[in-house]
Amino acid sequence: PALTGWATQFATAGGAGSGAVLVSRMLRSAPDRISTTIEDIAAPAGARRVTVTTGATARTLVTFTAGTWLYGLLETRTTEPPRDLDALAAQLWERQPDRPDPAGAQAAPVNDALKTALAEAHARVRGVFRTPIPGSTQAATYAGSSWALTRFPGAALEPVLFRTVGTTWFELGDTGGQGCPRIPAAVREVWGLTRTCPLSPSPVIDPTATDAAGGDSPFHGIGTWVWEVDGSGGVTAIVEKATANGISTVYVKSGDGTRYWRQFDRSLAPLKAAGLRVCAWQYVYGRRPIREARVGARAIRAGADCFVVDAEGEFEGGRGSYEGRTYRAARRYMRELRRRSPRDVSVGLTSFAYVDLHSSFPYSAFLDGSDGADLLMPQVYWGAFRSRVQTAMRRTARWNSIYDVPIAPIAGTYQREPRSELAEFRCLSGALGWPGVSYWSFQHTNAGQWPVLGRPLTNCSIPAQARTYPTLRIRSRGDAVVRIQARLRAWGVPIPRTGFFLRRTRSGVRAFQRSRGLEADGVVGPLTWAALLEEPPISG
Repeated sequence: PALTGWATQFATAGGAGSGAVLVSRMLRSAPDRISTTIEDIAAPAGARRVTVTTGATARTLVTFTAGTWLYGLLETRTTEPPRDLDALAAQLWERQPDRPDPAGAQAAPVNDALKTALAEAHARVRGVFRTPIPGSTQAATYAGSSWALTRFPGAALEPVLFRTVGTTWFELGDTGGQGCPRIPAAVREVWGLTRTCPLSPSPVIDPTATDAAGGDSPFHGIGTWVWEVDGSGGVTAIVEKATANGISTVYVKSGDGTRYWRQFDRSLAPLKAAGLRVCAWQYVYGRRPIREARVGARAIRAGADCFVVDAEGEFEGGRGSYEGRTYRAARRYMRELRRRSPRDVSVGLTSFAYVDLHSSFPYSAFLDGSDGADLLMPQVYWGAFRSRVQTAMRRTARWNSIYDVPIAPIAGTYQREPRSELAEFRCLSGALGWPGVSYWSFQHTNAGQWPVLGRPLTNCSIPAQARTYPTLRIRSRGDAVVRIQARLRAWGVPIPRTGFFLRRTRSGVRAFQRSRGLEADGVVGPLTWAALLEEPPISG
């Protein structure tokens, strides 16, 4: 059999780890692949073996990292017996000089004993013994403790984080939301997560913390929505209420369709002078998207700290495909808005919270590409839904997570929502790692509700929530299917964005699943969603 060895240096240790993932992914993406096996190797630390069979040929790749260096051994054989690549990798490792990680964390070996210990720790919390998915476990040592990150089959979760206390492993839960703040920065670097888990902390993790409402973006913290400035008592009343109740951002209506509302211009300076961040929002209809976008851009150029597109029922009922009328209108609006606006002003999209209930709404078109909105602001009006807060928030989280952008939910106060429910809404938002919340609307908020909107919370008992995803399969339809088809295209699977999950889409899903070493069942569940939402490797 032919044997090739190589080594490549990266700028960081994390880059070397990401390179190992990329090389393995490229091997597994062979179009004529019949079978794939992925196995962790006890030594060197973090080494992994991938074997891919294509016809009469088998290729086995062993990779491991040493500091900023990535090493690989690739064997190609037909009928010959395989070499002991594990032993060769161990010998190669032993001959390398010491390469201590400058951040202080070191990769640790992944073996059966570790996987069993993690499964036992997981079972103590979940009550079910599951073995980690092969190839999904990473381990490291840092500051006198061991850390591990892994996935378990059948669990609608992001990777689960573990840490040792003494010699015993304990499950910490998910990574803590945006930024993966539960993983020490040095460990994130060793695991190659610095791109997907930025070094800056998540804006909202513990809602009881004094800085939970912090962050540089006007979308972070607590906001209130103003429909009519005069109907809200005027600018002075807005300033007094907002500053007295912990409100940091005021969303003022600046347009309705093709009509610009000058109330935004009149209120902008005095609200900013009071220390408030002022964002504009526009209700859009989609009938004249270019003219509507110019109205929105006018508010941004006037000095808005951020801008929100409010698109609702007028964008429903279309054919549902990416080339349908409402999808085209949404893309044209966003393209013109971005063309006429400075790029340093963030844009949000607010619409229906339940993506599955409003399946023909073109969420993905408003969020598409470089012209798309930067975050989602779902309208979680549980009072109007006749639903419990927790039920509404979890359904919102599950379906909005597929768009892979930050989420800053809006609660309603117009149904006389009790203070206890408004507090629960804030606690759940923090537990989900969402960067901010706001309330519709200033005019509807009563005297009993105001004190709980922005004051520090001291009694949140809701643990951090793991990210969940919906399950879609053959005969599903709607924008969630458009999203699947768009992500398949991003990964090189040629498929039209029709919004219908039919045989061609199922075949594309199966091909993608095989390329990632997942069960090729054609069903888009949590693990497939997580893989689809990753960034594909850059070719060329």
